[in-house]
Amino acid sequence: MEEEIKPFPFSEDLEVIEKEVNGYRIIEVSEPYFRKKFSVFKKIQDELSAIPILERLEVLNKIGQVWDSKLQRGQFDELKRKLAKLTGYSENLIDLEFSFIPILFDKDNIRRNLEFSFKNIEGLHKFVEVDNGEYYRYVPSGPTFIISSGNSLIPPLIPTALSLVTGNMTILKPSLTNYVGVVKVLEIFNDVVENSNVAEKMFKALLVSYFTHDSPVLKYLLREGKLGVINFWGGEPARTEVGKLVYENINHPRFLVNGPLTGIAVIDEENVDDETAWGLAYNIILYDQQLCSSPTSAIFMGSFERASDFASKVAKYLDEIGSEYSMPLKESENVILHNVRRSLQLVGANVFYSKNLDNPWTLVVSKEESALDNVIKYFPQYNIYHRKRFIEIQVVDNIEKVFTEIEKVPLREAFKGVDKVQTIGLAVSRKNLENILERFAQTGVYRIVPLADMFMRSAIEPYDGTILASAFTNTVYYRNKNLWK
Repeated sequence: MEEEIKPFPFSEDLEVIEKEVNGYRIIEVSEPYFRKKFSVFKKIQDELSAIPILERLEVLNKIGQVWDSKLQRGQFDELKRKLAKLTGYSENLIDLEFSFIPILFDKDNIRRNLEFSFKNIEGLHKFVEVDNGEYYRYVPSGPTFIISSGNSLIPPLIPTALSLVTGNMTILKPSLTNYVGVVKVLEIFNDVVENSNVAEKMFKALLVSYFTHDSPVLKYLLREGKLGVINFWGGEPARTEVGKLVYENINHPRFLVNGPLTGIAVIDEENVDDETAWGLAYNIILYDQQLCSSPTSAIFMGSFERASDFASKVAKYLDEIGSEYSMPLKESENVILHNVRRSLQLVGANVFYSKNLDNPWTLVVSKEESALDNVIKYFPQYNIYHRKRFIEIQVVDNIEKVFTEIEKVPLREAFKGVDKVQTIGLAVSRKNLENILERFAQTGVYRIVPLADMFMRSAIEPYDGTILASAFTNTVYYRNKNLWK
């Protein structure tokens, strides 16, 4: 039986086209529908952006509350199993991700984000005075078209929530792997609109549809659609292909890219304790290092012996934590992994690894130069997107080499396809922190956070250096006084 992927919300007046792709019955919103509706989308935005911002926040908060209530009653157990099968993540990890959704939609968290993004959040529904006789009004930049990645359920929901709450007509294209989960979350709107006129208007501003990579409708939206913002999450070659079409669009939509990034853990000898070892292991296991914030490499300031002792501690926690989040590999993947481990040992690296086939972690300690770079050319298929629960700890003897290694990441064969380092997870002494914090900022990284929770985001954090909420709006300036006297 074919899996059906259809738009949400699905109604009789929705004009669609159908196709069959790899066992899926794909139902896409059609080009004629969009051509007729772009003028309507503008009216929807005007209505939504006139609603007081606190009322919009209440709607998102209610969605989070209803989701949490259903989650506690076990109503998403079947969805959990389905997503685990689609994504390859363990059910325990999907369960953890489900628990983050009420936090994502929490009105206080979103309000903090908006307050950090704008001088006065009331400017999202009226002109507000920001100085004597000078006013700001933040109007929607949309319609917004979000093309999201498939490595997690949360990333598509973050820009969608911010786009909606800032008053935009929001068109979301999830990935095939997370489509069913994203729609299930947004279906909560059906529970909220019954008693809320505001929720109904926000719901009217949402359209979710999958488009195949060669879809003529997708090309139309990018090249001709009357869009204000296109937010693309992903890497090559899709990024370049999408970009070329966007730059042909005579409507000149703002093109906002959240590209492929990664994380690095930085540790010194004074922090080779259980807390640091547990933190590194946990972030390796979580999402199998597929998040842009996941540590896919580590730099250790100190001796090779101390680094190896630390690796032994990490190995213990990789065994313990990983056993709770199973990740069995295919036979062909196990063969490649075995050959990579053997090759690393042959070039002199200290290699720790699991004997549990459901938790196949690998930890490599190399001195100065990366051992992985020496062997990866023989195993090009073992790239960063296929290296899961794998980390190399490079041992360096001075601080300057830490910055050099961070800046080298996008040039390394082992990190081919990665733009640069997004997140630095720190476990260093206060003395070292004072010496390196400013230098980290100059390397081009976007986040510097404690190693233990590299995966967590504060409500006020930018996204890859961009204040996302403000990117979905235009600031209109009004002055009622003469400056020239």
